[in-house]
Amino acid sequence: MATFHSETNLSDCLKAIEEKLGWGSGSDWSSQNFEQLSEKILEHTGVTISHNTLKRLWGRIPYHSTPSTATLNTLAKFTGYENWSAFCAGNSKETHIGKKNHRPVRDIRRWGKNGKRTALTAILIISALSALVILSFSRTGINKKDFGFTSKKIAEGLPNSVIFEVEASGANANDKIEIQQSWDVSKRQIINKEDSLVASVYYNPGYFDAKLVVNDQIVKQHGILIPSDGWLALMETDHEPVYFKPGEFKSEKGMAVSPELIRSYHVNAPVINTVVNYYWVEDFKELRVDDFEMETSLKNIPFQNYRSCQKSEIILYCEGEIILIPLSVKGCIADLNLHLLDRNIHGNRNNLSGFGVEFSSWVSVKCVSKDGALTIFVNDRVAYKASLEGKTNRVYGVKYRFEGTGAISGLKISNSKKVFLDI
Repeated sequence: MATFHSETNLSDCLKAIEEKLGWGSGSDWSSQNFEQLSEKILEHTGVTISHNTLKRLWGRIPYHSTPSTATLNTLAKFTGYENWSAFCAGNSKETHIGKKNHRPVRDIRRWGKNGKRTALTAILIISALSALVILSFSRTGINKKDFGFTSKKIAEGLPNSVIFEVEASGANANDKIEIQQSWDVSKRQIINKEDSLVASVYYNPGYFDAKLVVNDQIVKQHGILIPSDGWLALMETDHEPVYFKPGEFKSEKGMAVSPELIRSYHVNAPVINTVVNYYWVEDFKELRVDDFEMETSLKNIPFQNYRSCQKSEIILYCEGEIILIPLSVKGCIADLNLHLLDRNIHGNRNNLSGFGVEFSSWVSVKCVSKDGALTIFVNDRVAYKASLEGKTNRVYGVKYRFEGTGAISGLKISNSKKVFLDI
């Protein structure tokens, strides 16, 4: 095992994954990026690696043990190898070849005229074959009318199972058929054309843009709303979340999951690297991103031994997309990622200093959208302003995500015509 689990091989594997994704360095990724990677790995390998495990592999949270063989094999498969042994062997071979002289250059110099003619012939043959493949696909295009896709919730509250009814009998034997459960393109589940019913469990509230995808083409889609039924607080785990009872975190002053409450659910576990989420999700009907205002106050409650760049996020669920407002201590703003519907603004390449705060005091956040522009205020100062011209997505609620835990004091959601929520 020591041969295959060297730090060099693991580091090279993680770099290969970063290059494959094109998201930049893993040190700059948000928690959402790791969740997306977890889903992508499941999509490509059929095996789940939790987003927390991925964070540990990338050194974002402490990891005091070695990755399991199953985890290493799954990472290797995601990069295109059969297993971890094959990756290590291939990685060692590539490193060895890289140290040699550039033999391909010397070979090209020995080609001469006949070599150039042979190479040109090969290029022409490959181009012709590629054209034939493209034409064959175009002749067998997908008719969206041949497919059906509906869903229904079978329970109230959380967790909640959703049954998808699929009609895919018109698919060819080699077609790849997938169900995408949310706005996140990485959250796809491969199914067979004979599968008429597929059930999925939703553990968190939110708005999920479900899609039926055939050969990477969306053929049917519809929205699924999982409401929170008022305030909901939960703690993330590697598996199912821990739900807190309303009486445990609600009071006249607002919402707060205390460290003592968390310890009561994990008696023998250290209170470290914990993530607590709060939700208010419902169908506001007329509320859209081109005319809305969200105002709230929050405080991050630090845990002893938690990493120095403890962060918080406010996520607005929109139709098919999200608005993610990040907050951190002032020294960590380069590690933030602001997400505005279809745009991701990285703190290491943009000025997000307005989202740096002192969590020892209450932090006020206001998000205002009107006249085609969205403005985010943090402690009554403009932190960021961007155009939302042409966007009319419906707004379905809000999520607060705290690294550690946190408290909320008030939430108001309104537009120019009406106040939808004021608590």
